[in-house]
Amino acid sequence: MQLRILGPLELVASRRSFKIGGPRDHIVLATLALRADRVVSVDQLVNAVWDGSPPSTARGQIQGCISGLRKLLGDAGQPDGIQTRPTGYLLTLPEAALDSQTFTRLVSSARALASTGDGEQAAAMLREALDLWRGPALDGIQSDVVQRGAAVLEDARLAAIEERTRLDLELGRHVDVTTELRALIDEAPLRERFYGFLMLALYRSGRQVDALEVFRQARDTLIAELGIEPCQELRDLQLAVLSNDPSLDLAAAGAGSAARADPPASSPNQLPSSIADFTGREGHLARIRDILTADQRSDSPRYAVPIIAIAG
Repeated sequence: MQLRILGPLELVASRRSFKIGGPRDHIVLATLALRADRVVSVDQLVNAVWDGSPPSTARGQIQGCISGLRKLLGDAGQPDGIQTRPTGYLLTLPEAALDSQTFTRLVSSARALASTGDGEQAAAMLREALDLWRGPALDGIQSDVVQRGAAVLEDARLAAIEERTRLDLELGRHVDVTTELRALIDEAPLRERFYGFLMLALYRSGRQVDALEVFRQARDTLIAELGIEPCQELRDLQLAVLSNDPSLDLAAAGAGSAARADPPASSPNQLPSSIADFTGREGHLARIRDILTADQRSDSPRYAVPIIAIAG
């Protein structure tokens, strides 16, 4: 059996799709699925269905929905899928029966692979995770509570796409990702990393002017929609593209890091030390001696220590 929420809500078992019921049943099952393996209180279910304006019969109607959903899950092979708890209800399904949990597990495993340097396998696993999506999460369910949960899933999808794109660029697939990135920018125009990835992909494809045009598009969009400039990372990328920064180039596959040459021996670059006396100034020294010893040649008493200042 599979309960699918990464797209329109579906319940499938033995290649058969089960009719879930009316709008209230969809909302209750979606709310339980968004919080799978966690207790959902009756009040939370009431709020999801009626959005703060429930009828007096709301709790009874929720109990009726739960009864019908239990029968439905039983027909699909999971009679204990919804369990009663003192404070509410708990949806518990076997591993891989809920597509959102499978997605999360695959993304987590892919990130772990990427951290070990296995970009090829990590990118493949992220593609497998993203293939689970059939459209916007829980599409068509009219509930603010459900749609807020769906927005969290959507953000996780976009983050997974960002990670897979990053890996694809590292693997030299810049030409392959260009068209997809343009579509993603149309879909999520405030997602700055997509602009950065597209700039890099175009630059590595020899399209420097197009890469700079993408930055202009990002800046215009962010100023128009949010009144802000692009992030520092995107601005730095623009400067790197303008200057043909070698750090943007794709490193040759399999190339080891170049051995660093020993740094050249440093040569002194200080000014010569100051001389310790008045070498070459015999005349000045004679004049100073004459001034300092003048009192010794005079009969007048000395009342102060003579001081000589030299300028220049």
